[in-house]
Amino acid sequence: MSQNPNPDLILAAPLWPHGDCSLMHLMRRAGQYSTTCWTQCVDTGLSAVQYAILVVLAEEISCDQQTLGNRAGFDKATGTYVIDRMTKSGLLKVEIDERNRRRKLVSMTPDGQTMLDRMIEQAKSAEKMITAGLDEQDIANLKRLLSKLGGLQEPDEHVATGRR
Repeated sequence: MSQNPNPDLILAAPLWPHGDCSLMHLMRRAGQYSTTCWTQCVDTGLSAVQYAILVVLAEEISCDQQTLGNRAGFDKATGTYVIDRMTKSGLLKVEIDERNRRRKLVSMTPDGQTMLDRMIEQAKSAEKMITAGLDEQDIANLKRLLSKLGGLQEPDEHVATGRR
């Protein structure tokens, strides 16, 4: 049995018989750690998905729920529930599109903007926490691979590393 050279690291249990550690297991662990970092750094009670909605609406001003879901990364069922909660909390406003009455347009309220302003530094802290111990190239590779797994356009190199 090999000895762990760094006792602070947890050895991932192999979940495939006689082989390597399961990728699904590692993804689940990374997701758990992401949630832990978020909850330790963000004190607003909003989730990372709710923060993403506010960020998209700060850029888009107003958009339909499908576009918002595509940009913020949630499905229709989740979006309906989350948008309804955020609307009831006074962070979002939902209106019927006058040009297409079947479409709902979502925008951020002044309270939503205040919440976003409050959350920006906290979200940055969560990201710093989750990437602690990774160098710039590790972070760029992680963003590239996660974008690929998520079916997203790969980030530009200068965006991935934060350098131009």
